[in-house]
Amino acid sequence: MKREEFATFVQGTIEEVIRLAEEKSGQKLLRKYAFRWLGKSHPIMTENIVDYIVGRVFVDEQYIYPCVDIGVGDILEDGTLLLVGSVAGYPPRVFGANWTGRIGPFVHIVGAPFLSRLAGKPTPRSYDGVFAYSIPHMANLR
Repeated sequence: MKREEFATFVQGTIEEVIRLAEEKSGQKLLRKYAFRWLGKSHPIMTENIVDYIVGRVFVDEQYIYPCVDIGVGDILEDGTLLLVGSVAGYPPRVFGANWTGRIGPFVHIVGAPFLSRLAGKPTPRSYDGVFAYSIPHMANLR
């Protein structure tokens, strides 16, 4: 897969995870979003998000990192959706189905901070430590 094709795939994945968050929250969400890799010292990106994700996941036309959790993790104070991602420690491999059976590396998630915030519960905004999320389609794997 060429880099440009993978970038288009990433853009489609972003729309899919926003729709999943809408489904789980029961609310229509804005398409204004930022992105952050989970873990210490990763900045919140507000521009060139697709390129930023591609730069971390796409190795070359033969290889990608095969397991990347991605989804709506939170809502920022200005209403912007905060998409989050985490690349698992597997070595790069050929583009194909991941462990969920979904084509491509992305495992769709919904962040606990996002759901808690929508429920009106106090939620800290630190993403350097533990970050809880669910994999809603996990039940379909049984």
